[in-house]
Amino acid sequence: MTEEARSAPMTGWMEDIRARLDRTWPVEPLRTEKTGDGPLRPAAVLIPLFVRDHALWTLFTKRTDTVEHHKGQISFPGGGQHPEDENLWVTAIRETEEEIGVPRETVRLLGALPKMVTVTDFEVWPFVGAIPYPVSFRPEAGEVESIIEVPLSYLLDPMVVEDRLIRWKGKDVKTLVYHYRGHAIWGATARILADFLAVLRGEAPSS
Repeated sequence: MTEEARSAPMTGWMEDIRARLDRTWPVEPLRTEKTGDGPLRPAAVLIPLFVRDHALWTLFTKRTDTVEHHKGQISFPGGGQHPEDENLWVTAIRETEEEIGVPRETVRLLGALPKMVTVTDFEVWPFVGAIPYPVSFRPEAGEVESIIEVPLSYLLDPMVVEDRLIRWKGKDVKTLVYHYRGHAIWGATARILADFLAVLRGEAPSS
C-alpha cells in the first residue's frame, strides 16, 4: 500500500468494518482438513469490498478449468505466497492485481479473519480490503473465467445458504453452499464467507 493510500481518510463503512475485525484470532487454525503428508503451503485471499448502488458489495472469481488447484470453483482472489512477497497481505493484493486487475496500491486493508487449512494443504490467511469502484476489472485469462459481483445484503439472507454433501474427487464432502444466480459457492470460500458474515452480524466466526 502506498503512503498516500495509508493516509487517505476512511469512509464510515470502512471504519465500521475495521472496528468489527479489530480482534485477536487463534494462532493455530481450529478447523484442519489437511489430507497430505507434506508441509502446509502459505496462501492468502482478499475479500474485496466496494460500494455500488448505495450498498456494500463483494466479488468472487470463477476459476478456469486449466488452473492447478480448485478447477472451475468460485473463490475470492488469492493464491500461494511467493518468495518475494514481504508478507501474506502482499500476497493477497498481488494476486488480486494479477487475477482481476485491481491495482494493489489502491486496496485499503481493513482487517483479517481466522486462517484455515484446506483439503489441498494450503494454510490460507483471509484479508478484508476496500477496493475502488467503479474499476476496470481485467480477468486473467488463464486463471479467471469470470467475475461475480454480489451484494452483501443478499449473502446475509439465511435463505441463500445450506449445509449439504457435495461429491468431490469421488468422496462426499459436507460443506456450506451459498447460492447466487445459478452459482454455488462452497468449500473453503464458503467457510471464509461465513466467518466474515458472522463478524458483520456481531457474532463469533465458527472457525
